[in-house]
Amino acid sequence: MDTEPITNHNLMRIDFAKQEKIAFLKSIPSSKPPNVAWLAPGLPAGGIWMNDASAMDRRSVKAQLAGRGDHRALWWRLGCALHRTIKPNATLEQMMVDFHKRHHRSTLAWLTTVRDFRAVHDAIQYRGIGAGVRVAIGQFLA
Repeated sequence: MDTEPITNHNLMRIDFAKQEKIAFLKSIPSSKPPNVAWLAPGLPAGGIWMNDASAMDRRSVKAQLAGRGDHRALWWRLGCALHRTIKPNATLEQMMVDFHKRHHRSTLAWLTTVRDFRAVHDAIQYRGIGAGVRVAIGQFLA
């Protein structure tokens, strides 16, 4: 640190961590080894061009065959079967619209349930069982 006395005028110009910054910059090696990134297990990513990134996309056929898929096709087939039993004369467009409505409603219901559970859990963990019961009753009445 400088030997200059600290005043209101020079306070903002003084670098109090100067020695630590110098030591940190000296500790960084001059050349770093390349960091290997993986698109999927056994599939290295060498750059952007000419890489098949479909293996890491959970929606792709490759991911489904490798067991890493998100089962969107199964979810759609179940939705279609449900819709065909309820409305057998519906068009594909109506099936798609209703499928997405059901999907959005179920997703929002699940996220709301998780949020409410976490609120009750946190209340019990940090403030006790009584607070958790009050939060749960408040959620039920809201």
